[in-house]
Amino acid sequence: MAFQRIDTVWPFDRDPQAPLDPPPLIKECREKGIVTMTMYDGAKVLLATSYEDVREIAVSPRISSNGQHPNFPYISAASRAGRGKRPSFDRLDPPEHDLHRGMISPTLTVKRVREMRPYLEGLVERLLDRLEEAGPGVDLVSKFAEPIPAAAIARLLGLPEDDIPFFIERTHVWMNDAGDPAEVAQAASDINKYFERVFDERTGGDGGDLISKIIREHVDTGHIDLQQFLYTIHLLIAAGFDTTANVIVLGTLAMLRHPTAWAELAADTENALVPGAVEEILRYTSVAHTSLGRVALEPIPIGHEVIPAGQGVIGSIMGANYDPEKFPEPERLDIHRDARAHLAFGVGIHQCVGQALARLELATVFERLPKRFPRLKVVSNEVELEYRPAIIYGLRELKVGW
Repeated sequence: MAFQRIDTVWPFDRDPQAPLDPPPLIKECREKGIVTMTMYDGAKVLLATSYEDVREIAVSPRISSNGQHPNFPYISAASRAGRGKRPSFDRLDPPEHDLHRGMISPTLTVKRVREMRPYLEGLVERLLDRLEEAGPGVDLVSKFAEPIPAAAIARLLGLPEDDIPFFIERTHVWMNDAGDPAEVAQAASDINKYFERVFDERTGGDGGDLISKIIREHVDTGHIDLQQFLYTIHLLIAAGFDTTANVIVLGTLAMLRHPTAWAELAADTENALVPGAVEEILRYTSVAHTSLGRVALEPIPIGHEVIPAGQGVIGSIMGANYDPEKFPEPERLDIHRDARAHLAFGVGIHQCVGQALARLELATVFERLPKRFPRLKVVSNEVELEYRPAIIYGLRELKVGW
């Protein structure tokens, strides 16, 4: 059967009066089933927005994540320039994907990540102290949310904390899908040049950091080459820095707009509500708002449709996480909801390799931030809040008081 057509270019615009909600067109598309839409370059791509359809696209072995495929649906010229020529493992299929993911996953298991809890607790407490010292009007993005995941990844990789501002700034440019393609490509190049120097410094060493381990166990043994090493570390930096920071900021803003949730966490002395709150915040914010991009390798029946071989397709994580068939009243933030089935980390072999670390970072934040500042409020003009049009949805700045 023919797919219904949406005459709007992806990604869709959000309602400026409800910037935390999905674009209104997402709901319309879900009611139509899988639809055809247009990309920035005129390419026709299929869009799935229901929970079951998106999940099937994510897990099907007959649908490829290969970013080098000519029909892979990049969402902008900047996205293609910054990521189209860089085959990191999120854009690879098995068996190459499994090799590259396996270089990182042993370091990010739930058991290994738990060992970082004392460090993260100390880090969050220090940053909370600095917020208090700075006083009302402080920016929650740059002074709190961004330094937490950045410091955690830097610690895993054995990088100096003094280099974190460089990575944050270059990652923002690299992840900006609305940016100038040349600037995006330059940001990617700058990050790679940095890690080429680190590679040279650590080759032949016996360090216990993740970079040194990858060099010894995978580069020196011939499993991967320097470029593949760079792509993998680059992805870890970008995903590790940007994603969690934006969940912290948007999750805080969302709860301040649902003040009962904030008050409950502030009064939750045993932190019993935090695990469920983290899952609901992940669902509600859905910061990977333009994902998942895929290409069908053969005709694929999904729902009542058949996706043709070679067809580019996007499974909207945001659409899936707001499907009322799976999550009733999805526009309502409900920290008592069982949201564990959300797709914020993806699902299947490509689900986020760092999700255990992200969950620990978020839990550490929301165990402490509401209790330290139970009367936290936004002092920025909410009408003028600037949302970032990047691959990961977020805010450039959020000034808060108490």
